[in-house]
Amino acid sequence: MLVPLVAAAAVVAAAAVSHGLGASDSPRLPGISTLSLLKKMGKPQTPTVSGTVRLTVDVGLPKLPKLGGDGGADPLRLLSGVHFVRVATDNSGPEARERIGVQDTLSEYDLYRDGSDLWAWDSSHQTARHSTVNALTAALLSFASPSELAKTFTGPSAVQTLLFDTEYSARQTTRVAGRDCYVLLVTPHSDGTTVGSVQVAVDAATGVPLSVAIYPTGSSSPAIRAEFETVSFASDSSELRFTPPPGAKVVEEAAPVLDTTVNPVRGAGKGWTAAVAIGGFDPTTLIAGLGTANGTAQQPAPEGAAAVLAALAGTPGTPLQSYLRMMMAAGEKTPVGLVWSSRLVSLVFTPDQRLFIAFATPESLEATVAATPSKSVSIPEVGSHS
Repeated sequence: MLVPLVAAAAVVAAAAVSHGLGASDSPRLPGISTLSLLKKMGKPQTPTVSGTVRLTVDVGLPKLPKLGGDGGADPLRLLSGVHFVRVATDNSGPEARERIGVQDTLSEYDLYRDGSDLWAWDSSHQTARHSTVNALTAALLSFASPSELAKTFTGPSAVQTLLFDTEYSARQTTRVAGRDCYVLLVTPHSDGTTVGSVQVAVDAATGVPLSVAIYPTGSSSPAIRAEFETVSFASDSSELRFTPPPGAKVVEEAAPVLDTTVNPVRGAGKGWTAAVAIGGFDPTTLIAGLGTANGTAQQPAPEGAAAVLAALAGTPGTPLQSYLRMMMAAGEKTPVGLVWSSRLVSLVFTPDQRLFIAFATPESLEATVAATPSKSVSIPEVGSHS
């Protein structure tokens, strides 16, 4: 499902070179304290980063089906397997600009962000969707970029919230994309979390995170790993702007794909087991509203969270619907709702149509849900962490 990784990912969320962050490729660098390294990451010396990221995701999701009949580039498939993603960001201006490109042999799918403006381009269907950035799409954009993903665990609010139940250390070095890097090791000391450790490779010269690996508790294999295979600290302005090509179908979204007035995004709990809660989330209605039935009869246009899946799937229909129904069937019925879990992420679908997502064991998340009344969920300090 898209949402779990977006929130963890958020949904969302990432990749590795063949040697990983091993000591066999450890450059000699001047010593640096953990606090100094965190400060260096907080104020990188360059506002622009671009390159190719190898994205590896193994959180325990079943293999996603090919959506549509042409087998083109499909961003939903990023939720499992190994993929190559083109990433370009520019934070030099008053508003962030970013591009995430998913490439296939014959097609591509791109997300362009220019401040609050968002374009999604599907070359296989020659369709451009225009909308505005919201909490869910912002998490999507962060998921494939090591530099952005690292902020989930090392940003100022994350460090402030996790400081007393986390160990930070900076004793190792490595090389990523030919660059000398310090390795920041983040280790939770908290019951109930599914995160065993996080490794962040930080470019020694610029302070830009070039690799992030998230290891589940008790596992030596990362569930998410994102790493630049090639990197440049520059970006082409033309690469970051999108204009629909001649003949393209342009779809103007009437409202943000996740309308926070209908689907409020809140937070619950604290520390490593804190959860993101999305309101107004009825999985049965969401699944039924996707795409077409049997490839013929048109269903009502999806709205809210369903529109996110519809837009990302390109031409959604029975393959995606069947997959999501399978995911729901694998859940466990509990007093707080339907619980689904993987090696890294747990979810709870409550009877009052809330979806809770966390880096937590099912038991820990169930306790969080039980302690969170429907109308008293507050915005968390570290919304992107959970």
